[in-house]
Amino acid sequence: MRQYLSALLWIAGTTVVVAGAQVITTRAAAERRAVTRLNIELVENTVRVRELEAELRTRAGLPELQRWNDAVFQLAAPQGGQILRSPVQLVAFAARPEQQPRVQFAVAGEGPAAAAPSPEPAVPTTGAARLVRASFAEPATPAAAEPLLPDEPPADPVEPQAGEG
Repeated sequence: MRQYLSALLWIAGTTVVVAGAQVITTRAAAERRAVTRLNIELVENTVRVRELEAELRTRAGLPELQRWNDAVFQLAAPQGGQILRSPVQLVAFAARPEQQPRVQFAVAGEGPAAAAPSPEPAVPTTGAARLVRASFAEPATPAAAEPLLPDEPPADPVEPQAGEG
């Protein structure tokens, strides 16, 4: 019986030692994670401080940049007329803010496929298509000065006349 009691005490003692070692290891791992987390925060804060210092240096230099601009460069902020030609275009953009602007390619093709306008822009697969120049110059006639509203279809492509090739 004494032999069984001795074996039982050894098992119980070993279990207590292993459980104690596990608790210590778990606490050490938790402390290690906390230290690692603090190191990461320290690095992030250091980066943020550097960004803020750079921002401060930039903002401190703005009066000097403004003096240079006034004296030498004489640059100005863009005006509305540089982007939109008329208030009507501005209203057309503001009327439907939920719609995304459509992109249409300025491509003119030759043959029967070019005569029928397609609802989506087609990418030419053969060498028969040619690019058409587009410009943002003011239109020559007042009737053509009105912008296309977003829901209006584009004008039909110009078909070549009989004498043109």
